[in-house]
Amino acid sequence: MAKNRKSTQTPIPIFKSDEGRQLILSFYDQLLAHFNFEYREQYIDTPFGSTYILESGAEGLPPLFLFHGSSSNSAAWFADIEKLAKDFHIYAVDLIGDAGHSAETRLDMKTEAYAEWVRAIFDSLGIENASIMGNSLGGWMGLKFASVYPEKVEKLVLLAPSGIAPVRLAFILQLILFSLRGRKGGEAITRMVYGEDEIPQAVLDYIQVISANYSPYTGEVPVLSDSEMARINMPLLYIAGEDDQLTNVPKCVKRLNHLLPQSKVVVVENTGHVIYNVLDYVIPFLQG
Repeated sequence: MAKNRKSTQTPIPIFKSDEGRQLILSFYDQLLAHFNFEYREQYIDTPFGSTYILESGAEGLPPLFLFHGSSSNSAAWFADIEKLAKDFHIYAVDLIGDAGHSAETRLDMKTEAYAEWVRAIFDSLGIENASIMGNSLGGWMGLKFASVYPEKVEKLVLLAPSGIAPVRLAFILQLILFSLRGRKGGEAITRMVYGEDEIPQAVLDYIQVISANYSPYTGEVPVLSDSEMARINMPLLYIAGEDDQLTNVPKCVKRLNHLLPQSKVVVVENTGHVIYNVLDYVIPFLQG
C-alpha cells in the first residue's frame, strides 16, 4: 500500500561549518583510495533530499544494501566491501542527515519517514527487493523499513542495532558527562563504544575529524512496537558484542527470541558496540 511521503523534515545545520564538512568528505576520499575494490559513486534524488551511494560488485549479483551507524558514513564498510562484492551487488548508503555526502535533512524518527526514504532509493534504482545489513542506527533503519515494507526485504542482518530494546540509561548519562570534557571526553566515548578492541589509527583520526566538525543526532531512537516487529517476517541475523555499553544485548536477545523466534542470534565474546570480522557469519546467512 502506498504511503504518504510528505513526512516531517528538520532542516537544521548538522556540520559545524562548510569547511568542516569538506574536511570530513576529503578524509573519506583519502580512506577510499587505500582500498582495492572497484566502485561507482552516485547520487539519488529522493523526496527527502539527495542521497549518496557507493556501489560495488558485478551487475546481476543479488543486491545488498549497507546502512552505517550514527556519526559516520559509508566509509564504515570499506573493509568489508571487497569481500562482499564478490557475491553481492553492494549499495553502501550515506544516511541522510548524517556525517557523509547525503543531504543534511534529518527526518522525524517517530514517523515512517526513514522507511519512505529507503523505499524512494529502491524505486529510483529500480530494485524490487534486496537484502539489508545495518549497523547500530543503520540497523534501526533496516528494522523500520522491514516493518513497513516486509515484501521489499529478502534477508535482514543487524549488527548491534538500535530499536529492539531501549538504549542503556547508564550509557546516556556517561555520554552527556564525557561530552563536556572536550578531547579527553571524546576519547573516553570512543573507548566505551569500541570496548577493548584495538582501534586502527586511521579510524581514530577519522573519528576525531568527525567529532570536531559534526553535530550528532542526540534525540531518542524509538523502539519498534510488538506489532511493528511482528511484521518482520524475513530471515533475520542479529549479531552483537557481549560487552556492548550502548544497546542492551540481553534484552534485545530476549525480545527477538519472543517475537521473532526464526531469528539467528550471535553474541560475540569480548566485543563492544562496534562489530568487526563477522562476515563468516554474514555471508553464509545471506547465501543460505
